[in-house]
Amino acid sequence: MYSNDFLFSSHLNYQINSAKSAESETDIPDKDILSINLKKCDFKEFSKALLFEKNKNPDFNFMDSSLDAVKPSNFSPDKKYNFLDLTEYAKHTAITIGNMTLFSELQKIASASEAFNAISTAHSSTTAPLVRSFNDYDSFSIKAQPTTLEELGSCVIGGGNEGAIKIAATFHESSTSTHPIISVRFYSLNNGVYLTNRDIIGIDNIYKANASLMETFAYMSYHDYMNNHFNYSFDKILISDSIEIDSLDDMYTKHYDLRIYDKLYA
Repeated sequence: MYSNDFLFSSHLNYQINSAKSAESETDIPDKDILSINLKKCDFKEFSKALLFEKNKNPDFNFMDSSLDAVKPSNFSPDKKYNFLDLTEYAKHTAITIGNMTLFSELQKIASASEAFNAISTAHSSTTAPLVRSFNDYDSFSIKAQPTTLEELGSCVIGGGNEGAIKIAATFHESSTSTHPIISVRFYSLNNGVYLTNRDIIGIDNIYKANASLMETFAYMSYHDYMNNHFNYSFDKILISDSIEIDSLDDMYTKHYDLRIYDKLYA
C-alpha cells in the first residue's frame, strides 16, 4: 500500500467534468493496447487501456475524466506507476473521506482494470497450457463455474424510496476460475423491474479490512457457492443485531471486516 504522502488530487478537489472529450484511440491497433501492463505503465497508456475496455463493455460506464482521480499529487506524465494498486488505494480512500460519487466511479474503473488485466495477460502469454491425462484429475477437487445466469446468492433489503430490493450475485462474463468477478443486480419487488445499475466486484480486489457491505455480500456469496452453500453467510449478518440495513445506500456506506469471516469460516 502506498504511504500517506501519496495523496490523491481527488481528496482536495474532485470534480467530474462531463464535457471533457476523450482522446480518440481509433488509430491504435488492438494488439498494441493489449500489450500495456497496468502494473507498470504511464497515465496515457493507462487511459488508452481503460477506454479500450470501456468501449468493449458498456457495464464499465465510468466518465472518462474520472480517470484523473487515480493520479497521485506528485504525478508525472512520464513516470510509470502500478495503476492497479493506485486505483484500489484511491477507491478505499474515497470511502474513508465519504465521497460516494467518487467511490462509485472508481469501483467501475477498478473492475475495468481487472477485466483488461485478465485479457492482456492471456494475450501476452506464449506458454502452452499443461495437458494432463484424465487420470491426473482424480487428485483434484473440481468446482465448475456456473453460467452468468445462475445465482450465487441473494437477499432482500429495504430500499428506502424504492421499497423492498432483491440483491442477487452471479458470475460476471469476464470472471475466470483464477480471477473471480461478481456481478450484483438489484430488483425492485414493489415495481417489478430491475434497477438500471449493477455492481461489478473483483473478489481479489476487495480491501478486506474495510469492505463495503456490497463487497461483503459478493465475497460471501462467492465463498458460499464454493463451499456448496446458498444464502448462508450474509444471511447470518442480516438476522444478527450487529448491522442494520435500511436502504440500498447502507450497502455502500456501512462496512465489515472480512478478515473476521476468513478466520472463522475460510
